[in-house]
Amino acid sequence: MSWLQIELVVTPEKLEALEAVMFAAGCVSVALVSESDEPVLEPAPGEMPLWRSIRLQCLFPLSVDFGALRRLLTEEDAVSVEPTFVGETDWQSYARSFATDEVFAERLHLRPPLSADESYEPGALVPLFLEPGLAFGSGSHPTTRLCLDWIAKNVVTDTKVLDFGCGSGVLAIAAALLGAEVVAVDHDDQAVTATKENARINKVASRVRVLNLKAWLANRENEFDVVVANILAGPLRDLADEFVQAAKPRSVMVLAGLLADQVNDVKSAYAGTVDFVSAEQIEDWVRLVGVSGDL
Repeated sequence: MSWLQIELVVTPEKLEALEAVMFAAGCVSVALVSESDEPVLEPAPGEMPLWRSIRLQCLFPLSVDFGALRRLLTEEDAVSVEPTFVGETDWQSYARSFATDEVFAERLHLRPPLSADESYEPGALVPLFLEPGLAFGSGSHPTTRLCLDWIAKNVVTDTKVLDFGCGSGVLAIAAALLGAEVVAVDHDDQAVTATKENARINKVASRVRVLNLKAWLANRENEFDVVVANILAGPLRDLADEFVQAAKPRSVMVLAGLLADQVNDVKSAYAGTVDFVSAEQIEDWVRLVGVSGDL
């Protein structure tokens, strides 16, 4: 089926009202993108920050009364660009074209799930199946790749791992596939659901215990051999004491989600408790690895 796509430029305060008008006019879906590639960094838990200028992409069936729609946009004082046609697409195949398919440390193979006509002979590789395009992380971001590389090189059977800010569960599941016992924590209930489902798909649900933040705070665990936190610089600083308390002496801290110019600031939050032994970088993103204990 083909669609008519209308793109509107809107400010955050007008977004909700304009979305409602578009759906009332027959819109079947909307997508939000930055009008000027403006980054949004370090939202607080539960926040959904928006750009200062948003491009709202609205799909309408071809049967829509375009004249009436144009008049409606004029009444709403909405700035629009020329309409375009979106042709029929195999959306599943299109999504899979963005999937991550990468081998880490000649040990772990991150790839999309098998289709009905596929078979997989991993050989020495351990496959991690993850659907592409997940909102909480599909393995393509530099910080995720940096963490997966460390996990693939270092995690062994019976390691006890905390994955804090688990998102899609990709790091927790990678560790579990390599023999670890994992506790995965996230403040977003959708992330908790996604991690549970992905653990089930990869047949490691019995090795990955998934908790929302409230449940974690009510019954904190410690004595972890590895603490992985692929979040952002602000939370990495704010949660330093939490992570140190969760780790047993001489355990490993794997911290990611920070930019190169934030490294010293994050390190300072762990002064006297963690000895950072390496910093690896992809593009502008850095992964820190340290050892906890009495320094």
